[in-house]
Amino acid sequence: LTFPGMKAAIFLVAGALVPSYALQLSRRDAFASLFSSSVTLAALGGGGPLPASAASARTGLASVFTGEYDDPSHPNCLRSIKVVGASMGPDGRRRREPAAYVKGVDNMQGTKACTDAPELASVWKLEGKVAESGDKIYIDFSPKGGPKDLVGTWDTFGGVPGIVFADGNKWTKVANGTPERRPPAVTLSTD
Repeated sequence: LTFPGMKAAIFLVAGALVPSYALQLSRRDAFASLFSSSVTLAALGGGGPLPASAASARTGLASVFTGEYDDPSHPNCLRSIKVVGASMGPDGRRRREPAAYVKGVDNMQGTKACTDAPELASVWKLEGKVAESGDKIYIDFSPKGGPKDLVGTWDTFGGVPGIVFADGNKWTKVANGTPERRPPAVTLSTD
């Protein structure tokens, strides 16, 4: 590379100044050399984009929130959370937080606990989302007359995993689920 009026140019190559007449490279050789050094740099872990350092919320069984719970305010009643992939936003892009579907049954008026398997019609359904950090869940209890975004924080205090809500209530996770609390499976009949 020379400029008008210059007989030689100086290049910075590998940290040293080298005069242009010492570099007898064709344009093709220069591009090949540039490409191979960038490939080497990438292979050594440099020069490329860095991996994201944010923790990602997990979905399905990998999420700490997916599972069934005991709610001390409603003993023996169904409490189930399923964390799924993020929903689509109004702009057509996926949201950053995974969606959570919460299902449950409340005890009958005047009783202190659920006693029988519930009817399918008595199961309420709520929606929520899991924070990107994966340690908080926001549940919309407004269909049941509660707050829109009740925050629950994953907690393992005392070796008991569960969700602690702002009001102090803690749903404790049941390791193998609670199949006896689920409504009976309904199948289509041919009648």
